[in-house]
Amino acid sequence: MNECGLKPRPCEHRCMNTYGSYKCYCLNGYMLMPDGSCSNSRTCAVANCQYGCEEVKGEVRCLCPSSGLQLGPNGRNCIDIDECALGKVTCPFNRRCVNTFGSYYCKCQHGFELKYVNGRYDCIDINECLMNTHKCSVHADCLNTPGSFMCRCKQGYKGSGHDCSAIPDKTVKESPRIVGSAKDTIKKLLAYKNSLKRNEEIKNLIPEVVLTVPPKTRLQPFDYEDGIYIGGNNHEEEREFNEEEDDEDDEEELEEEDGLENLIDQERVYRGDVFVPQVKREAVSDPHSGKEKGSRRKSEDVSIDCSFHQGTCNWIQDTKDDFDWKQVDYSNGGHYMAVSAKIGQKKDIGRLKLPLEGLKPDSKYCLLFTYRIAGEKVGKLRAYIDDSSNPVWEESRNKGEGWRTAKTEIKTATSRSTSQIIFEAERGKGRAGEMGLDKVYIISGSCSED
Repeated sequence: MNECGLKPRPCEHRCMNTYGSYKCYCLNGYMLMPDGSCSNSRTCAVANCQYGCEEVKGEVRCLCPSSGLQLGPNGRNCIDIDECALGKVTCPFNRRCVNTFGSYYCKCQHGFELKYVNGRYDCIDINECLMNTHKCSVHADCLNTPGSFMCRCKQGYKGSGHDCSAIPDKTVKESPRIVGSAKDTIKKLLAYKNSLKRNEEIKNLIPEVVLTVPPKTRLQPFDYEDGIYIGGNNHEEEREFNEEEDDEDDEEELEEEDGLENLIDQERVYRGDVFVPQVKREAVSDPHSGKEKGSRRKSEDVSIDCSFHQGTCNWIQDTKDDFDWKQVDYSNGGHYMAVSAKIGQKKDIGRLKLPLEGLKPDSKYCLLFTYRIAGEKVGKLRAYIDDSSNPVWEESRNKGEGWRTAKTEIKTATSRSTSQIIFEAERGKGRAGEMGLDKVYIISGSCSED
């Protein structure tokens, strides 16, 4: 007997006749009930949602109870939304965002505490100096800042502020004055130039014009003619330079040097001064005959002081490196540029760029400077020309805390002048000491042999 053909039909949806009986089936989305009827399986009761669901047009969708939650990949469980990491919220400057499950809140920044002030709660700065919770040295002053504090060593002491040590009365090793081999190098360069000049034939002598000589005053650091200092007689100026070098320990010479420093702009702009001027002169006309008596010099000797304390060179911090060089003061006045072993990580790079203008193409120059690498495995110092990948000078060995002199030859390009010199400091794994640079000179001609 075929029960499926009976009326009313024994099954609600589908019926399949079997031998001596029959079976009922339900359509997709429905399930068979004990009485043979079919019930909708798309209901919240069978969806197994974590927090509940809704039925929309026969479809079941799980819901999350908070806007800070969202459905997970399985469509049934809810996961947290990190509003702080996504930047969806903005807390006041003295508070920070703290994420919670399904929400967030703004908490006082470190160095601030929540207080009830003027009828409302606000985050107020903690004065670590007043509360004596700072970690400054007993030889340092504590300076409170918003959310933190600073330590500054007292007068007569030096250090980070957390550790301060007394400054010796006479600190010799910190001063990079050009003495010893550096001083001898400059003298040899000048002597070499003078020997070349003595071999040249003197032509077109300019008649000396008789003028009323004004009272001789102290020469200014530099005058300008086409951007280059023009002093008196070149040879006289070289002799004055040599005399100053020989008598630099004399008390009167020190007073003169102090006078020169007072003439320089007090702003600490990294510019330098042109010294030992040996530059081209304009042709001079005879006022009586109207004829040109002189001519431009065939060559241009350049000696430039690019030291950081009182120089005229434009030093530039590279913006694409890992850290900047810092200015460090000498205990006896002046300053230099250095990279502390406490900044950066191993292999980090910091660059100082020295743009060069006016150097004659296809010429040789001597780059002379002082440096020091103090501390074990503190890092490496290099010097590059333009964008070359090969340094013209490199040093990584610790040779004590004293200053040393280095020199290397610069060869300008045939078609254009060398655009810049780059001093690069690469950090090592050492965490004590520093790498320092100062007293940078550019002198025309090849470097002399020591």
